Amino acid sequence: MVPRPHSSESPPSSGERRSHRRAALNRPVLLDAPAVPQPVAAVDVSGSGLSVAVDVPLEVGAIVEVYFELPIGYAVEARAEVVRQANGLTALRFIELEREAQLALRSFCRISGLHALELASATR
Repeated sequence: MVPRPHSSESPPSSGERRSHRRAALNRPVLLDAPAVPQPVAAVDVSGSGLSVAVDVPLEVGAIVEVYFELPIGYAVEARAEVVRQANGLTALRFIELEREAQLALRSFCRISGLHALELASATR
């Protein structure tokens, strides 16, 4: 896969490490990890990862399987790595994600961002 310039993605602001647009995602997520109640709640998503509300401690570096559905009608199945856990939130980085799923995630995040802009313009 050839790396692409970040011009099509929102550029990270100073202090911002994210290179992909994020979108709020209020959906259940099946998280295949020991002792995790099913399902857990998604908080937000991007083309590179997912944040979920999990009170059970997970080891940073642990590999988990995730399954969730996007509001645009696409189901995502992926392997992810636990990269951070704090204040009841767990950050997961996708490590195995089909190209079609990555495109669906990026499209959803763009659509969500455009919808938020339209709402903000309408309330002015």
